[in-house]
Amino acid sequence: MKAKYICPILTSMNADETVNYDQMHAFYDQLIEAGIDGVLAGGSAGEFYAFSYDEIKEFILDAIEYGKGRWEVIAGTGRMVKAETIQLSNEVLKAGADAVIIVGPYYSACNGDDVFAYFDEVLSAIDGPVYIYNYGDRTGFDIPAETLLALREKHDNLVGVKDTHPVLRHTQRYIQFLKPKYPDFKIYTGYDNNCIPSVISGGDGCIGAQSNVDPEMCANVIKALAAEDLSALKELQRKIDAYFAFYEVHVPFNPVMKWALKELGAPMQENCRVPIKPLTDAQKEKLAPVADALWRNKK
Repeated sequence: MKAKYICPILTSMNADETVNYDQMHAFYDQLIEAGIDGVLAGGSAGEFYAFSYDEIKEFILDAIEYGKGRWEVIAGTGRMVKAETIQLSNEVLKAGADAVIIVGPYYSACNGDDVFAYFDEVLSAIDGPVYIYNYGDRTGFDIPAETLLALREKHDNLVGVKDTHPVLRHTQRYIQFLKPKYPDFKIYTGYDNNCIPSVISGGDGCIGAQSNVDPEMCANVIKALAAEDLSALKELQRKIDAYFAFYEVHVPFNPVMKWALKELGAPMQENCRVPIKPLTDAQKEKLAPVADALWRNKK
């Protein structure tokens, strides 16, 4: 079973909230050397929503330039303003991004017709491969399988979807609706614990944040799937399930992962962009049992 693990990369930021590009470059190298297939620059884990247009453009262009075709770079280009989404997408595709991934508007309430109309217009105006990012917990709306299929039937540049939905059956419906007619359409889950079962169901892998913290484990998932090694997959699934505490012990998860990476000696600062704040000493003390269980035993 062929699959990929793409890392929606965290952003190392200095105390003044500027990006530490030296550390980002070292982090890219660390992930790829561990066996990760590529990176999503400008995703939710990277706090894209707290960056201005020019800042996120600079961040994505740096990822493209540093990668220089050595690994896959998917660029998160979804903006609240449609014209900005289109412009940013075309700029980074022209610069060499392998694809862009677009989250829909995440404030206004949208009905099914609104969702189709938005992505229809955006896809028509973008010159290159596009993934749709379905994340109903953040946008306030879900993209039905029927809508996704209708968009793909109209737009050849719609090449895939990232489905950040906790229920595996949701991703399976995407697979069952799209794959029979468009077998090359990529369907990634956004939840690490759904990676193995979704690939078994016919999906293409995961764009999951656990790959920031344990990229070797995630790369081993892809190897075990390719080998159809049931024993290894069982062990890896249970490890991933345990790691899911990263998402559950503190909302949002970004500060916990940054704290873990800093303690593990990775090139990552604990600073986040407002409204997210780094963990306080009191919070870390409270979470010490989680740290002991998840990463301190690896040091």
